[in-house]
Amino acid sequence: MKPISHRNRFRYLCSFMIFTFCLVSSVLAQNETVDAMVSKIRTEVDSNYIYSYEKTKFVPPAGKTLLVMGQTEERIKEYKRKFPNQPNPGGWSAYWAITEFVGVTKKHTNSTGTSQNHQMLVNTFPNSALHSAMWMVGKWNVTENTILGIYDSVIKRYANWVKSINRPVYLRIGYEFDGPHNVLEPKDYVKAYRHIVDMLRAEGVDNIAYVWHSYAAVPYKNYPLSDWYPGDDYVDWVGISIFGHAYSKTGLNKEGEAVLDFAKVHKKPVMIAESNPIFGIEADNPKVWDDWFVNYFSLVYEKNIKAICFINEDWTLVNIEGLSKWKDAKLYNNELVSKAWFKETDKDKYLKASSKLFEQLGYE
Repeated sequence: MKPISHRNRFRYLCSFMIFTFCLVSSVLAQNETVDAMVSKIRTEVDSNYIYSYEKTKFVPPAGKTLLVMGQTEERIKEYKRKFPNQPNPGGWSAYWAITEFVGVTKKHTNSTGTSQNHQMLVNTFPNSALHSAMWMVGKWNVTENTILGIYDSVIKRYANWVKSINRPVYLRIGYEFDGPHNVLEPKDYVKAYRHIVDMLRAEGVDNIAYVWHSYAAVPYKNYPLSDWYPGDDYVDWVGISIFGHAYSKTGLNKEGEAVLDFAKVHKKPVMIAESNPIFGIEADNPKVWDDWFVNYFSLVYEKNIKAICFINEDWTLVNIEGLSKWKDAKLYNNELVSKAWFKETDKDKYLKASSKLFEQLGYE
């Protein structure tokens, strides 16, 4: 083999140095861009939303917010593959239905083509809370059957399973109860909700925080929000959905503000129980950060939101009626957006998985 000449060695060294310089410069420039993106978040807290909570549980300490990710087995596993070096969030989301005990102890693939598996989350993430959503609607006699006790065996099986997993669970009963898509009559919803809670308590379950989750939009039949309220003894948290809401730089819509004011009157902590920039995260355009994420995180600070759940999803692949205009909004679509996300959520403000998490949430 012919030895490399001194001149060629010098050329190779110069090329390597130029490449390294360009690479470092690019990384530094990207970091500066990410810092600038995060700096746009408004971190002022409205003192009106700092109040003492009553009749609740598993609330993060003052100044802290529980970070949750969801919401299907496929997307959660994909999220872990894409971000293997990022800390796990403080909770993971999963869904099931009052009508049948599936998607809890083992994997269940539903009609939308996605899968739910509570037990996988428990087995895979030992130091995380569980964000569990119970589907219950006003169609197909679901609420009527719940009130009549038709699904009591399902509730008992869920109760026995929850008691076995030794972690805090945030249970959203009939999530988005006031959404027109759920056609829930308030009186029926309240009766069904109370029946479920009464049964879980009778079964000795004490590791559930009950979440009353509003759609935070124009309600079904324009019923007043209070008509759906099961009562302070049945509600630990108030939840809201934030989808199209966060595209508005003028703040939360009037329905959302009404839910937050209701929570304040009843002295309950608030969680953003479902959220996503539904008009998409594009691979080559970080504009969604300014359009949605800045407003989203600013709302978290301003309103003293105590938990947030981000849904990592490509909505074009989800077969759900009414979502035809929703787009691919997976976090890892855009490198700058994902880096800005982690730059913000890596702050101590956001509670992530750790051996101390349950203690921080007041779970013993």
